[in-house]
Amino acid sequence: MIEVDVFIIGAGPSGSISAASLVQDGFSVKVVEKVKFPRFVIGESLLPRCNELLERANMLESLKSGAFQFKGGVAFRNEKDDFVALDFSKNLGQKWGSSFQVKREKLDSLLIDDAISKGADVEFEVEVVAYDESENIISTKELDGTLKLYKAKKVLDASGYGRVLPRLLDLECDSSLPSRRAVFARVDQDERPEGEQNGYIFVDIVGDNEAWIWNIPFSDGTTSVGIVCKEEYFESFNMSDEEFWQHIIYSNHTASKRYKNSKRIVDVGSISGYSAAVKKMFDKNYILTGNASEFLDPVFSSGVTLAFESGAKAAELVIRELRGESINYKEEYEDYMMLGINVFREYVNAWYDGRLQSILFSPKKSDKITKKVISILSGYVWDENNSFVNSPKFALDTTYEVLK
Repeated sequence: MIEVDVFIIGAGPSGSISAASLVQDGFSVKVVEKVKFPRFVIGESLLPRCNELLERANMLESLKSGAFQFKGGVAFRNEKDDFVALDFSKNLGQKWGSSFQVKREKLDSLLIDDAISKGADVEFEVEVVAYDESENIISTKELDGTLKLYKAKKVLDASGYGRVLPRLLDLECDSSLPSRRAVFARVDQDERPEGEQNGYIFVDIVGDNEAWIWNIPFSDGTTSVGIVCKEEYFESFNMSDEEFWQHIIYSNHTASKRYKNSKRIVDVGSISGYSAAVKKMFDKNYILTGNASEFLDPVFSSGVTLAFESGAKAAELVIRELRGESINYKEEYEDYMMLGINVFREYVNAWYDGRLQSILFSPKKSDKITKKVISILSGYVWDENNSFVNSPKFALDTTYEVLK
């Protein structure tokens, strides 16, 4: 049996920032990842909050070394020609007012390599097959069938969509959000806006809010293009993923102009029923981080931000616990994470029911309201100086009623 201070399942953003933080404080860390890196995954648009968290973990230089596309903001447009562009730097005074558009296969490799350089022991193509919660013993299996046992002082599940501990411990529960599908591909030679909006993520609303399209430009000239809609809407077309993607992109009057001379360079992929929740986010011996705990929706690029936030917070609390402090994980981890998750959740709900779109496109909204919204969309969903954080539903409802 191999003993280690902290055992981390998964080498994505949450696992990387946790591992790097822990080893820099002198703790031994074992990370196992089921697949070989680099690997493709969606979640390619970062928020300014990500920069701040990586800076705290001494990982920001790894992000900058990737020469990723600078992201200065987000733009929304619909088929009625309503348009609004939000500059992330015009927030409520937070340090970071920009971020990056990233190919995750490159970003995730850079970050886990950074954690390795700092001292984390990382193995790829190793699967966690069992977990003894009471003894905190993890069983792993390598590609050749070799089985190993690890005993840890703490286990962090950063397995993302794999959701290892939720499956092994029967922690999964239904999300409060309806089932939706994301259908996506990458293209080259798209016609991008010029000037400061060149690197923005553009969100195109399809029809009467039946679907929306993400447009994420990369620094190498390629672009990620995805469609998100309810399962029922997708099924109503009776099309394959590829046919649906082609039809929606080239029948939308804004997206079709952007991609009229483009060529798709990868096969169309899709994921469905991706929203997830858990019965609890921690217990005495383990903590769930990133998508292994909650995943909401891709509309505001919250997934990677929540992964970094939860990974960094979990590492901070584990460091304190291993140093002898008594930690209230309910208050300091679960309640803290749910504050931000619930803010994002309310914005997701307001996006799909139309409240947020009405606010975004309203010519009557004040600079103060705009700054508060920008702060949220920048990932600063724990800043309680923002009334949209303290009472997100009330603030959105009140703002919507005033502006409509």
